[in-house]
Amino acid sequence: MQPESRASEHGSAYILVLLVLVVLSLIGVAVVFVSQTEMEIGSNERGIQRIFYAAESGVALASARVLVSNDHRPIVFDLREPGSGVNLRHVIELAPVVPIYDAPCNLCEINNAGTYQEKAYRKINNAITVEATRTAGRNGRELGTRTVASMLELQPWKSPVEAYLAIGDESQLAKIRK
Repeated sequence: MQPESRASEHGSAYILVLLVLVVLSLIGVAVVFVSQTEMEIGSNERGIQRIFYAAESGVALASARVLVSNDHRPIVFDLREPGSGVNLRHVIELAPVVPIYDAPCNLCEINNAGTYQEKAYRKINNAITVEATRTAGRNGRELGTRTVASMLELQPWKSPVEAYLAIGDESQLAKIRK
């Protein structure tokens, strides 16, 4: 026979174990939600970085086009991301590379008196603006956009007349000012 004090405690261990299980279950569910949120944040961060690097590669591409072929014209690249099952694409729009500062190349030996009298080679600062957009799906749902602007100084350099045409075109200047 049990004493009276023990009889009132009969079944309390069961309730205590149930309370501990409920608390541990709630902690487990909270950890699952936090982990899921962290994974979504990481995925979004990776997407943002990809958009940024696409825009940065556009700046490098615009610089290379100017250096290799002296091509200042705007161009749009539409690139598919390989291995993506959801049709991920990057659209990289290069605004025209515009010479914004044109001065005599005072450090260039070829401009010394008697070498080249026409002084055709100059020090030229160019403005480069690139906008990269990442899209997904067949309908092209926009996931994000990033605009990167840069300056490129070239000396000694000789820019073609076509490079200066964007200065007089307000629609082209709007792309550069983004």
